[in-house]
Formats: sequence, structure tokens, C-alpha cells
Amino acid sequence: MCTHEWAILPPQWDSVRLLVAAVELRWGGGKMRSGLFNAEGLAKEPVSGFEKITEGTAAVLFPPANVKGSSASQHADCTKRQGDHRDADDIDDDGQAVFYNPVQVVNRDLSVCALACFSHLRREEPRRKGGTRDGITILEALSATGLRAIRYYNEVPGVRFIIANDLDPDAVACIRRNCEFNGVPCARPTMTENFPPEGIRVDEATGVIEAGGAVIPNLDDANDLMFRLAANSTVYAGRRFCAVPSQMANNITTSNGDVSVNEAQPLLQQELMDVVDLDPYGSASPFLDGAMRCIKEGGLLLVTSTDSAILCGGHPDTCHAKYNTIPTKNAACHEMAVRILLAALERVANKHRRYILPLLSLHIDFYVRCFVRVYTQPAEVKLSPCKLGYLLQCSHCPAYWVRPMAVARMRDKKCARRKNKMPNNDLLKSSISSGNNNDNNNINDASKSNDMGNDHVECKADTLGRERFPAIPLRQENPKITSCSLRHMLPCVNTHCCNVCGASLTLSGPIYAAPTHCVSFLLQLLQEVERRGAAKQITAEARVAGLVRLAMEELPDTPLFYQIPDIASFVKVRCPPTPKLVGALGRMGYRCSQVHCAPSGLKTDCPPDVLVRVMLQWKREQEQASGDAEKGSCDAAKAAVLSATAAEAINEKAGEEEKRGAGVFVLEPIDGADFSYDRRFAFRGVVTGVAKFIPNAPNWGPKRRHQGAMHNNDEQLTRKQRKE
Repeated sequence: MCTHEWAILPPQWDSVRLLVAAVELRWGGGKMRSGLFNAEGLAKEPVSGFEKITEGTAAVLFPPANVKGSSASQHADCTKRQGDHRDADDIDDDGQAVFYNPVQVVNRDLSVCALACFSHLRREEPRRKGGTRDGITILEALSATGLRAIRYYNEVPGVRFIIANDLDPDAVACIRRNCEFNGVPCARPTMTENFPPEGIRVDEATGVIEAGGAVIPNLDDANDLMFRLAANSTVYAGRRFCAVPSQMANNITTSNGDVSVNEAQPLLQQELMDVVDLDPYGSASPFLDGAMRCIKEGGLLLVTSTDSAILCGGHPDTCHAKYNTIPTKNAACHEMAVRILLAALERVANKHRRYILPLLSLHIDFYVRCFVRVYTQPAEVKLSPCKLGYLLQCSHCPAYWVRPMAVARMRDKKCARRKNKMPNNDLLKSSISSGNNNDNNNINDASKSNDMGNDHVECKADTLGRERFPAIPLRQENPKITSCSLRHMLPCVNTHCCNVCGASLTLSGPIYAAPTHCVSFLLQLLQEVERRGAAKQITAEARVAGLVRLAMEELPDTPLFYQIPDIASFVKVRCPPTPKLVGALGRMGYRCSQVHCAPSGLKTDCPPDVLVRVMLQWKREQEQASGDAEKGSCDAAKAAVLSATAAEAINEKAGEEEKRGAGVFVLEPIDGADFSYDRRFAFRGVVTGVAKFIPNAPNWGPKRRHQGAMHNNDEQLTRKQRKE
């Protein structure tokens, strides 16, 4: 295969674009288009020697067994020489020619439904906000088998074209083969455009695509492709990037006719995408910058990261290198992983004067999946520090606090200052009425849905305080962003220790502390999931619907959560039933909700010291009920939560000044906490009638990284260099 170089073709080559790359569309009588649920591949028999795997409306073919076996044997020989002593069965499992993981069916079903909602939303939006009636464009930067791209074309209406890109030549060949097997039309870029206008037919009155659309298989590096798509078309007006053989690079601009037009390969370039889907093996951080550059205004960015061990705090040094965040291991590490990825997305977007609006952010099984929209607004970018926060975690008890990186101070109006109608100083606003200006109903609707039936105007929560993250200020108010003082960050004013047990605090972050879901979008998404589930159009309908329902019910202004067994273990009492604990907090005026990534998790705006005191009251009632009133009265009256071991550890590490400030805090139970059962406070599916947490399927778990043909070629080249 000859080596290629970059070149830019002059405008006179436009006349021969049809000779260079003709669009290979099969419309099936002019009626083929996306979203028809074409299941042509399901009824076909696989080619002899190929393995057929079906999912949704798509069927993918894997290469013959001898090809898989040869790659497995090569890999086994290589690992044997390197001293790898893994089992032969493990090596055989890695012998697939193209990477495919059936466990990700939940990811793909969820993505299909989300894109269907986004396509409808894109058609209804005005053009100034990115709306289009020509169909949405999708980039799948790491496509592998092409299964996701084929499902997008078959199951998502209103698609103009899908770029299925991969760096492995075997994967690109697999994409073409699977598209042909499923009856999905393929296209190639031309000398003038990535996808010709004649390749699609749209009803101008309704904006509905009548026919057309295609998948564009592409062999390229994901970052190179995204940066090329983001290239400014005005800089190279009338010119296109092409790959040409190196021997004709010097003659590409000559007019003597000695250059073969068919040897030039036009590249995908200079066109922003409506949807960018990143699903790499491992971290998505290397691809975030390119994705932010090539996405349209208001476009949808889908990001997957499978490095949960790093995001959940297992390797803080690696997490800082990839995501610029120092994590900590705690009970809410899975939600923290989601917020670390969102914080990385926000920071990358800010570099391009953009910001993100999360629609749905989940930790599923072993990976993080985020759906965010990207907008350009420099004034909104300045408010980004108010969306990020630091986590203060107690080193001994489950207590934690999330504090904002910066606070907003409202500027006084000049006319008011002149007339002395307002004080001439900045007024600190820790909470500003509405939340994000793009989704005003997000916090309000979620708050109403999680009131737990509390109708009291005055309640204990107003006296004891609430633990909420400040709402994001409106850019129309022109707030002044300032750093947060350490005094306001600490949970206790008089000391820098935990106000529950007196132990030291650890600082981690920054994380994304603003709302991670958009309730209005989730309502549409849930309807789409239920509709497709009833029609048997998706496989994991129960699991996807449960995740969406849990995301809708989560409190938007309370980052992270508590594990109820951890609090009970700290107080040394048997774990109470969740409805009784939630009922006690709800009657005091606090809001509670479940969390999508932990069945025993509890989100609440109750401060940690109040939560521990409620648990102490539960302990006292249990001890009194068990007949051990003498011992229970002694323990519950004083409730010395700090153990002697923790106190000694603090005194050894702290200086004399810190010793005087770190006293032993004594928390007393809250009298009057009502633990009676009420159906309103029950989260379980048996009570609500809706299952939310679905068990994992067989063969659950991640697979090893796919090496591919590029890796085998590199190994052979390395061996040759060693011999030389």
C-alpha cells in the first residue's frame, strides 16, 4: 500500500468530483431513509465462516474463525515470549478481530432513544439555536463494528448522514460489510462536500426527511478527523484536503494531465456535527478537545469513560493527569466519577468560550455515560466557577460537604449608588432564584417532586439548617465572581474539624456540583423508552426505563449521597428500613431521594450532623425496645461519637494549636423524630409498582482492550527492528 501525504486540491478539480468519489446510495425505490426500523439483516443467513450477532434492528458479522484464530495465536506467541502466564482461554477470548461487548446494550439502547428525542428537538428549534430541517449529522469517532452507527440509521428518524470512523482497517472493512448486510446505504466524500445535497430529500413544509441519508465508513485517527471537521472553511475557500500518493504530491497542481484523478482520496473536513459520540476503551479525555471543536451550536455530545477505577479514586495521580481532579474514595465514588467527567467537559468547553448543559449523566455498571448539550456564550462561561465545587470529606465518619469553587456577588446598580438608595458594597448571594437559564424548570420541578408530602410552613429543617449547593446565578444579573473564603467553606466556624466527630477533613476536587440531569428532557426520553419498549424495539427497556426514572427523582441541588448502612455502622446500630428513616427526615422538612448508582444510597438536603442525630434517636428507640434501657440511656444521653482511637490519631498528627481546636463533639439524639411507616416515603418497586434496579445480565463486565491490525503491524515492525 503506497504512502500518502496531505494536499489541498484547487477549485478546478470540482468538475471531476464524480469521477473521484460517487455517492453509493441505495434508496430502495426512493423510499430508504433513517428511522424505518429496517431489520433486513436479522432475516439473512450469515456468510459461511462468519459469526452473526443481533441487537435491536441490526446484525453484525465477525470475520471467519481462522482469522480470529490466527490473531489469537500471534497474540499468544507474543505474550509467551514476554513472559505472560495467562490462561489459554483468556487469550482465545481476546481473539476477536473487531472489538464488541454485548454488555453495552444498555448504553446503545439509551443512546438510540436519546438521539430520537434530540432529532425531534433539533427539528423544532430555531436556526439561531442550531435547529435544522435538513436532518442531523452524527459522528461516531470510534465505531469498531459499526453496530451503533447501523442502529442509529435504522432506529433514529431525521438523520442526514453518520460518520462511522475507526483507526483499524479491519474495523472499517467490518463496518462496510455490516452496512451491506443490513441494507444500510453507504457514501463517500466528494471533492466539494462530505455528503452531497442530492443524497437526501426533505419535505420543506414539514422538515421530514422523505428519502436518503447514509453511513460514511471512514479510516482515520479520531482526533485528526475531529480537528479537520472543525477547520475554518473560509480559510481554505474553494479548496479541499485530500490524501494523495507521495510520488504525485509535487505534480498535484500541474495541468499537463499526467496525474491520475482516481488516485486522490478526498477527506472528511470543514463541517460541524450535530451529534458527536465518543465511546473509547478507557478514558475519553484525549478526545474531548477535538469533540468540543467540531460540534455545532446546541449540539449533543455523548461521552463514555470506562476507566471507573481511576474516576472512583483508585489512582488519584492518574485522575489528575487525565481529568485535572484529585478524587477521594468514599461511599459516593460512582456519582463522583460522573461529576469528575462533567467537570472535565466543562473546563474543555470553557477554553472555546462554550459551556455544557447536562441532559443525563449516569454511572452504569463499570462505565460513565454523559449526554450534554454544548452552547457558545462567553457571559455564561464566566459563571462556570460557580458550577464547580470542592468536596470536604471527614476522615473518620460518613459526613461530607460540597462547597463551591467561587461565589457570586451581585453588583449594585450605578444609579442606585449615586442616590444612596442601596449600600455601596457587594451583596453576597449564596443562592440566586432560578437555576440554569437554559432549563428553568429543572430544579423547581425536581424539588416539587421530592417534597415528600410536607405541607408545614414552619418545620425543624428551617431551624436546623439545610445542606444545598448554591444555585447558578443568571448572567442577566451581571454577577461578580469571587473566590470563596476558607471560613465559609468549613462546616464549623470555630474549628477546621468535622462537626460530627471532630476528626480531620480531606479536600478533593474540583467536581461538577451543578445539576447533572435535565428533567424536561428526561420526561420526553422516558416516554420514548416506554413507547419503544412496548413495540419491542429495544432490548433493555426495563433497565433503561429504571435508570431514567431514578435520574428524574434525584435531588438536583444536593451533590453526592450517603450510604444508609455506613451511617448505621458508624452509630453502631442495625440499619433501619429506608422508608422509616426517610419518613423521619421528611416529617422534619427535609427532602430525600434515591440515587441511580446505588440501591442503598440516599440523597438528602439534611446536614450530616442532623442525619447522625436522627440515627442516634433510632438507636435509642431500638435499645429501649429491646429491653436494654439501662445501657441505652447511658449511650444515647451522651452519644460520644468520636472513638478514642480516632482522637489519639488526631492528637498525634496535629500541632498544639490544632489540639486545642479539635475537641470531642458530643451529639445528642433528636427528640421527637417520628420513625413510623408511611407509604409516601417508600422507594421500593414493590410499593411503587415500578422496578428501578434491574440485575445484571450474564457475562457482565468489561472486556480487554482490542489490539487490532495496527497493533500487530507495530509488533512485527518492532521485531524486525530488533533483529536489525
